[in-house]
Amino acid sequence: MANIMDYLDWRGDVPFSLSPFNEVDNLIFSELSFIDLEEILPPRVSGGWMPLHEAAARYFEKHPDDSVPMGLIVPASIRDMIRRMAECPRYRDLLLGGYVNTIDENVQKQFAALTIQIDERQLYVSYRGTDDTIVGWKENFNMSFMQAIPAQLDAVSYLNHVAADTRHPRMIVGGHSKGGNLAIYAAIHCEEAVKSRIAAVYSNDGPGYRREVVDSSNYRKMADRIINIVPQTSVIGRMLEHDNRYCVVYSPASGLWQHDGFTWEVKGTAFVPAPALSSESEMIDRSLKKWVADMDEAQREKFVDSLYHVLTATNAKTLTDLTRDRNWFWRLMTNSEISESRKTVFTGLSQLTGEAGRLWVESILPVLKSRKLPELIVKADNGVSNIPTAPQKKAAPVKKAATPQPTPQKAAKPIPKASPMTALREGVTTLKSKPVVKKQPQPKDK
Repeated sequence: MANIMDYLDWRGDVPFSLSPFNEVDNLIFSELSFIDLEEILPPRVSGGWMPLHEAAARYFEKHPDDSVPMGLIVPASIRDMIRRMAECPRYRDLLLGGYVNTIDENVQKQFAALTIQIDERQLYVSYRGTDDTIVGWKENFNMSFMQAIPAQLDAVSYLNHVAADTRHPRMIVGGHSKGGNLAIYAAIHCEEAVKSRIAAVYSNDGPGYRREVVDSSNYRKMADRIINIVPQTSVIGRMLEHDNRYCVVYSPASGLWQHDGFTWEVKGTAFVPAPALSSESEMIDRSLKKWVADMDEAQREKFVDSLYHVLTATNAKTLTDLTRDRNWFWRLMTNSEISESRKTVFTGLSQLTGEAGRLWVESILPVLKSRKLPELIVKADNGVSNIPTAPQKKAAPVKKAATPQPTPQKAAKPIPKASPMTALREGVTTLKSKPVVKKQPQPKDK
């Protein structure tokens, strides 16, 4: 399978003047903002630009080995990516600027961004997705009940500042995961003069918004420039509300791991398309939307705050901190100070898993019915399950009388009706032991 790292080998020697910016470059630039360029680049592009190869050299001088991990969920391949970019003629002389990275637990904000100058006419504004910080994940969940999270407001301000400090007529905005959400939000809420310079907005498997945002006039005006790229079994990219226009790409990874952009398959200058979103993605999407819809804003806020309270009770700041403590789960389960929050979290999660289980049963029954599996016929239409038993062994032949009389047959006990869920769970053990008795033909009336 070829991915963006292979793309760097294939196309790394072709300048943008010969092969224009494409969707694969977009993902590479989105991942680039995960690199910690603190004290290497100024926070405003007006403070100066630095060639990518020089910024990379300073980064590895500051972090000579892998002693500074990217985090539990951020791909470590990003370090290898910038190292290789610094060697590629296509990328090494691109100018970087305007690096910001803000984490504020008081207002529950995690925001980072970077601007890449492709040439004298176009630049790419890259918003970082969720990093390893627990507060960053808390801010993500806050989107379910807040009109706007702090990172979204910072994204708008950042884009306006970049536009004010530059004269590039073509601006491309993008990000991966939460970064894609920030990119779209900034593009639809920035100043009108800035909107006219935006050529495209890329959300790479980014979560959505509240319904009123998607239905707003600002969103509709920008909609034809918004490109939502998701893998075929997208989970994060289906959260909350979207306009349901997706570019579905192929990833060989399983389930949630498809969120990693380094698993997206590349061919030439584009991603390998997938025919459609998978049934798993559709089922998860319905489960999450139903779960959120069944709670009002106050209930969502209570659940999110309780989850954050539970996770931070260990004094962990990042997901990596949490997993370093082998006894963290035991302490969370026995900490009496968070018992109420723990109860709220477990109640919410049980509701989610219950909804997911119900949808799974609904989705699997038609499959079983259509495939006509041997020894299993599920009649989902009327809620009756009939599982025939294996053929009975023939009894030894018995000598019959000259004029045998028909042996009266006992009436077969009716199989009790059961729900589809009961049929799948108990059918084999409960119903299989009941022999199938053929009905005797009834004499016709003369």
